[in-house]
Amino acid sequence: YPATIRWLHRIIALLMIFMIALGWYLSEMEYEHPDKAMLLQLHRTIGLSLFPLGLAHLWAYAYLPRPAFSAHLQPWEKTLAKLAHFFLLYVVIAIPVAGYLMSGDKLLVLGDTAVPQLLELNKGLRKTLFGVHETLAWIAAFVIGLHVGGALKHHFIDKDDTLRKML
Repeated sequence: YPATIRWLHRIIALLMIFMIALGWYLSEMEYEHPDKAMLLQLHRTIGLSLFPLGLAHLWAYAYLPRPAFSAHLQPWEKTLAKLAHFFLLYVVIAIPVAGYLMSGDKLLVLGDTAVPQLLELNKGLRKTLFGVHETLAWIAAFVIGLHVGGALKHHFIDKDDTLRKML
C-alpha cells in the first residue's frame, strides 16, 4: 500500500478505537461527574478531526493504487473484505457528521473554540441522530473486530503478506 494509505489507516484506526472506547465510557458516566465536560470536549474535538481524515482516506482509497487481494481468498472472503472496507470508510465520515449535527447550537472544541452549526435541528431530530451516532459506533466496533481478526487470520493462519502490506 502507498505510504499515504498506510499512515491514514494507522491514525484513523487508533483514533476510532479510542473514540469508541471514550464514547462508551462517557455514556456510562454520570451527568454531574466533574470530568464529563472535559472528556466530552475531547470526544468532540477528536471526532471532528476524524471527518477530514476520513475524507482524505476515502480519496486515497479511490485514487491511489492498492495491491490485489491474495489469490487464495475465497469469493465470500473477498466480498466480506470489500464490505468491511466500504463500511469503515463510510463510518469514519458518517459518525462525526451525526455527532456534529446532534450537538445542537453550541459545539465547542479545543477549549472554547465554537464550531458554527450549519443546520438548525429540533430536539427530536437531534435525538434520532444520537441514536444513529451510537448505533454506527457499535457496528463499527464489531466490524473493526472482524477487520482485525481477518488481518490476524491472514498473518498467522494463511501466512500471506496481507498484514505486512499495510504495516
